[in-house]
Amino acid sequence: MYGDIFSRIKEILPMQAVAERYGFEVSRGVMLCPFHDDRKPSLKVYPGSRGWYCWVCDEGGTVIDFVAKLFRLNARQAAIRLDNDFRLGLSTEKPDRRAVNEWIEKQRKEQAALNVYRAEYDAKCHEAYLIRSMPKPPPDSPLWGEYAALLGRLDYLDNYFFENHHWR
Repeated sequence: MYGDIFSRIKEILPMQAVAERYGFEVSRGVMLCPFHDDRKPSLKVYPGSRGWYCWVCDEGGTVIDFVAKLFRLNARQAAIRLDNDFRLGLSTEKPDRRAVNEWIEKQRKEQAALNVYRAEYDAKCHEAYLIRSMPKPPPDSPLWGEYAALLGRLDYLDNYFFENHHWR
């Protein structure tokens, strides 16, 4: 019985739809890997129902494997969860709704925090770009003090980028 459900789920559900259903942003076929502390997208989402692979974790598999690993379920539980979450009607078993809702809320909060971090990072990149593109005034200019202060700010920004490993 479950063999049929596994086969049907794998052929019906595209990996990208599964990832997005559980709160992940897939861009150009890659996304941040939820299985390690990922700062740059390292999880490849293959077109259609061909699954996923993370080149940092060196793990991959089907949509069922993804959901099983994501929610710490066995393959049967993951298949039932996918069946219910996508309303496929392949099984009569139901997953624990409370656990599902808690996980979705956690994902929303993590995504919101990531969005705030990205906005802050982008603003600092723009600020550093503006400082670097300013012309250097002559040393006897009244603008020299302001320019020196901006160079101090640039040192702070460079340190921020270095400490947050965005230079990799």
